[in-house]
Amino acid sequence: MHRDVAYLTRKLGRWHPDTRLAHVQVSRWLGGEGRHDEVLRRAVAEVADRKAEFGADDSETLRSRVSLISALRGVGDLDGAVAEARILVADCTRVLGFEHADTRMSRAGLARCLAENGEPAEAVRLLRALYTESGASGSKRPADHRTMRDGLIRVLEMKGDFREALDLLDEEITDELGTVYGVDEFSGDYKIKDLREWRKRLTVKAASG
Repeated sequence: MHRDVAYLTRKLGRWHPDTRLAHVQVSRWLGGEGRHDEVLRRAVAEVADRKAEFGADDSETLRSRVSLISALRGVGDLDGAVAEARILVADCTRVLGFEHADTRMSRAGLARCLAENGEPAEAVRLLRALYTESGASGSKRPADHRTMRDGLIRVLEMKGDFREALDLLDEEITDELGTVYGVDEFSGDYKIKDLREWRKRLTVKAASG
């Protein structure tokens, strides 16, 4: 794979989508092998290279920092991940605007880092705000609304608010049942089955809590 990356870089350039995809795949494999230090090193290098070539405020440079945050989480540096996520939210808001999709995803990423770092209350606050905002957009951002709901359910579960998590999960199940594709037997994607299994686990936690 490293040889493929080198070949694609020569033929297509460092930032071509196919070259980038190959880099992402290498990092995924390294992470799967537990080589998180290497993943972090690659992420740090990519951010530095993008800043040098395109500037710190370039939209793709900002996106590359998401991988850096993920790599920090991978090595267990949750304090570092939270700090970097906060800076990224501020930079995205300044450069792209508060309503931009990348800004919203950076805020959701910060919430995920906070939850993992033992700060679920602030994570819930952030995700509730994002969920409310996406809901107010109506049909403009249905997928975004469901993404924020999924994140909110997860941090509510981490926080121990199982009843609220169940109520939101029921909404997600209803929306999933209303999709035109339903269960895709050919791809093996049984999302509704996974959601129902999740609901069973939450129900047990709610009853025991």
